[in-house]
Amino acid sequence: MSPAPLSDRVADWGRTAAGRLVWGRVVPMSVFEDRGTMARTFTYLFGIGATLLVFSLALPHAPDRTLGVMVGVAVGAYAVAAGFLIGFDRLPMWSYRVAPLVGTIMIGLLAYYGGQGAAPAYAFYLFWVVLAASYLFGGALAAAHALLACAVYGFVILIRGDVELAALNWTIASGALLVAAAVMAALGFQVAQLVSQLDAVARTDSLTGLASRRVFEERFSAELERSARTGRALSILLLDLDWFKEFNDRFGHNAGDRALVLLAEALRRAARDSDVVARLGGEEFAVLAPEADEREGLALAERLRAEVSTAFAREPAHLTVSCGVASFPAHGITSGELLHASDRARYAAKEGGRNRSVVFSHEHGPGEEPESVGIEGASPSLASLMSLAEAVDRRKGSPGNSRRVAGYAERLARSLNLPADDVERVRVAALLRDVGEVGVAESILGKAGMLTDDERAELRRHPEIGARIVGAAQIGRVDQWILTHHERPDGDGYPRGLSDHQIPLEGKILAVADAYAAMTAARPYRRPFSSKRALAELQARAGSQFDHEVVEAFLSMQGELEVDGEAAARPAGS
Repeated sequence: MSPAPLSDRVADWGRTAAGRLVWGRVVPMSVFEDRGTMARTFTYLFGIGATLLVFSLALPHAPDRTLGVMVGVAVGAYAVAAGFLIGFDRLPMWSYRVAPLVGTIMIGLLAYYGGQGAAPAYAFYLFWVVLAASYLFGGALAAAHALLACAVYGFVILIRGDVELAALNWTIASGALLVAAAVMAALGFQVAQLVSQLDAVARTDSLTGLASRRVFEERFSAELERSARTGRALSILLLDLDWFKEFNDRFGHNAGDRALVLLAEALRRAARDSDVVARLGGEEFAVLAPEADEREGLALAERLRAEVSTAFAREPAHLTVSCGVASFPAHGITSGELLHASDRARYAAKEGGRNRSVVFSHEHGPGEEPESVGIEGASPSLASLMSLAEAVDRRKGSPGNSRRVAGYAERLARSLNLPADDVERVRVAALLRDVGEVGVAESILGKAGMLTDDERAELRRHPEIGARIVGAAQIGRVDQWILTHHERPDGDGYPRGLSDHQIPLEGKILAVADAYAAMTAARPYRRPFSSKRALAELQARAGSQFDHEVVEAFLSMQGELEVDGEAAARPAGS
């Protein structure tokens, strides 16, 4: 893969820098904890201060000013501004704390070298330093910066000795600085309190005290990313009260609000400590259940349903709930897919008579049949894994690629005289070999240029993630074959650096089938290899990257592979 053009990289950096210069929403945290806000503040202060200084150099000035020092201060201020813009929120915390000190020193140099009578003018810059430090830091640190600014100004006045009414000038300026610091620190504290209160309101449903939709979406995103990274299951439950509109019409909205509070209390009692219980709006509630597969999600839903039924047993109306359950990765790999699946399951619960829990099941369109897999009866979740594999192919922009690899692997396993059951499992392993890429960022999977070391390391975790996901399906040693399909006989593969005798034959079969399919498929960054060239590459790497015996068996299939290769190289729809 070739690196992105320099012009594209410059444009990307330009967009990033522009985004950092734009003031966004107030973050729900202490300003001192928000490095982005601090970096943006100091970028503006040093940058604008340097620009103002440059313009001031053209104004009438004292004859004894030292121009070189003043230009040096301007250049230094621009350099500090650029450093905060580039480093932004990745800089160490001490760099933000000492920024006002750096500014004070620069202002002191300007006041001293600006010439006779210029010190009071440049001292106005000290207000910028004091106000920023007081708002961003507050407390003792802000007071220290304010006192230091007063001391520096007083020291400059003292050693220059040419400032008229020096004592009066310093006293009024220092008093104004300290008062401004105190007022700004108080305002900053009040703003922080207000932001904290508003954030608490936004994160908690005012009626039920449960998590708000915003918190639910944040946690859902975080837990989904963690599940994709670790290969662990995640379930989402959507539920609402049955016949709630009719209940409201009959008993009134006050009774409806009380019913929602009772429902929330019942959900809290029945949910696990690790679960996130949220009110999404109206009578719609959601429960996020980390590390719970579809069976555990259904068990949780039934426990919630029973607790709700008990809670309303003595109420005028015995309200019940209908619940829909969907799980990652069986029913979807994105938050949108999982929410849609759980909503459809909840609708099925309503259609089925209400007061029940339903787990989402994939439906096939007219004329569409599920993948025929000989071992599917032994693993009910295998069909979901097949759908996940197809979703990963689409995500990478190569729909149908896993089926090609599975076809090559199946024929190769048969030519090596593997038992019929193992041939079938090899085919399934080839279909599922890349499901672990669900845990890899889309920006990495679709990147046309060279991967960085960190990006390559993330991509190389997909066999382990895939092995964990497939292992839960309990279909023999398929997960081990997926885990080893990027290992090499010479020991330079990943993720574990296994060598020849440590790699199962089935894993070696997947490696050859996968490599051939990759070489003969069209990619955005290169043209596909011909079948002849791809086979030559396999032969050249036999014994190092690929197993000799497996490569020889694959070469014996050359005639039928050339036909497959020509079909794969054609544009879709041709």
